[in-house]
Amino acid sequence: MSTFATAPVMVWELAGRPVRESLNPEAVPGVCAMCGRTVDVSMPTAKAIGGNFTDQYLLARPDSTRVCYACVWVCSGKPPDTVRMWTVAASEAAEFGPSHPKAPGWGNSHLLLTARNDMRQVVDLLADPPDADWVVSVAESGQKHHLPYARINHGTGQWTVRMDAVDVTATPGQFRTVLGHVLRLRAVKFSAGAIETLDPGNGLTAATLPVWRAHAEPLAPWRGSPLLHLTCFVIKKEHMDEYIGRYGAGDLDGRGGSGDPVLQPVAGQHGLGHGVSAGLAGPGGVSDDDSRGGGDTLF
Repeated sequence: MSTFATAPVMVWELAGRPVRESLNPEAVPGVCAMCGRTVDVSMPTAKAIGGNFTDQYLLARPDSTRVCYACVWVCSGKPPDTVRMWTVAASEAAEFGPSHPKAPGWGNSHLLLTARNDMRQVVDLLADPPDADWVVSVAESGQKHHLPYARINHGTGQWTVRMDAVDVTATPGQFRTVLGHVLRLRAVKFSAGAIETLDPGNGLTAATLPVWRAHAEPLAPWRGSPLLHLTCFVIKKEHMDEYIGRYGAGDLDGRGGSGDPVLQPVAGQHGLGHGVSAGLAGPGGVSDDDSRGGGDTLF
């Protein structure tokens, strides 16, 4: 059982319980509308998250008129001091390196705030999670509240991470397998769009055909899936060699083995169009050879 009630509470606690001057909590007991836990200090739901909150259908207790401080905190603030624009990784068992240089100062060795231009520590966590509580919540667009709906994972088994409004479920082995094949395809300039749809378009040449056959065909069970979308999202060309050294599947033509077997997707995590959000690049923009269109290019 987790030490923390929810992912927002976990992140807020690991951040050192930061406060925002704009928030005015009250000593009023209540049930948090967002996370559903009972708290002694709360804020009015309508005032804290607003009547135009677009994720009303995701509230744990939509009948409640109160919301806890941790949930208000993760949904408040202005860039860059706001959770929604950062990909978050958290674990008491982790020893993260520095957060993004433009991130707020509440990142630490147990709490990472990063953006699309450097997802290496997030990738390492997804590929080899600790035997402890951990959370990953990915900011794809930088505009959506994602952390309030993230789950606390525990250990090295099947995990679920949040990516904007989509849950991505896999095992570390599945993630490593998919990542390894995607890396080999990206290394020869196949776009994220081609890989996610498994449609190479005009990208096949005498040189790339063997690579496509070796590394696209094993991805067939994940065609159009949230896992394949997440995997394409985390790769940045500046870190390609480092990723391939750790996770690349075999040689470019598939020789040398893939390390992990090709595992079947978790139920509900496959099928073209399930959770794929074309056109959303998130903080960090897109790679030069990515066909996805623009996004937040602050970084």
